[in-house]
Parts: sequence; structure tokens; C-alpha cells
Amino acid sequence: MKPTLPVWTIPMLLALVGIVVLVGNLGLAANLLVAIESIGYCGYLIVRSRADADTPRPVSNLLALFPGHLLLLLALSTLEAPDALAFAWAIVPPATVVYDLLAWRIRLRARIRSSISAVLYAIIWADLFFLLERLIALTREWDETILIVVFGLVGCAFLGLGLYRHRLAAKE
Repeated sequence: MKPTLPVWTIPMLLALVGIVVLVGNLGLAANLLVAIESIGYCGYLIVRSRADADTPRPVSNLLALFPGHLLLLLALSTLEAPDALAFAWAIVPPATVVYDLLAWRIRLRARIRSSISAVLYAIIWADLFFLLERLIALTREWDETILIVVFGLVGCAFLGLGLYRHRLAAKE
């Protein structure tokens, strides 16, 4: 039996992208990049949903987290001059697709595939922690040093556990 993609997934993602483009303060280049990447992501979700149920899956299902990533982008896009942060966010969709492709289609030795997956996992989550920290630092009047320390500690613990899970999966 094939895993099915809920019928509302793609329209919801496209609606979120539309809201980011219409409501946000992103420049033309950032809007185009976000729209193109999001449409490509939706296309990948459609292709991936047609795969057999027994096809290999990555250690973490990062594909399902994209709506949350778009909501983070929406919050970032309401800041003043958010283009640099939007370009940093633009790392997430292609890295997530490549992360998923490594388990699904790309045939490499298990150790190499696991290493690349772990690095992509770390890049994706480090980027998201950085963006969330910047969002809070720019919208709240909290001590930025404390925010950096807290997000650094929590982020390192989160990444460490994720990398440990990847290492365990590689040994199986």
C-alpha cells in the first residue's frame, strides 16, 4: 500500500507561501527564491508520495516539518529588511530534499550516506535555531547574550541527540 499525501498538504503549503509573499517585507529576489523553492518542494512531495511504502526512509522525517519552516519564514518576513534572513532560510528546503533523497534514491555506501545525512541534518537544524534566535532577538528586548547562550546550549543538545540517532541508524 502506498503512503498517501493528505489532499490538503500542497494547497496549504502554497497558501502559506502566498501569505509570506503578500504580507512579508521581502524583496523581489527573496520572494522569487522562496516561491520557486516552495513550488519545487511541493513537486518533490508529490513525487515522493507516489513511492512504495517499503522504500527506505531517512532517520528523521524532515519533509513533514516544512509548514512550520514556512511559519518561521512568515514571522521573519514581517521584520524590517528581512532579506538576509530569508536567504539563510532558503538553505532549508533544498537541504531537506537532498536529506530525504539520500535515503530514498541516492545509492552510496551506507557509511558515506549516513555521514552526509548527519551533516545535512546538522545544517538544517543549526540554520533553523539561528533563525529562531534572530527572530526573538529582533522582536523582543531581551539580552541578546543570554539568548545566544540559551539557543546555543539547547541547539547543541538537540543536534547532538540527532547526530547520535544518525550514528545508531548507520550501525544497523
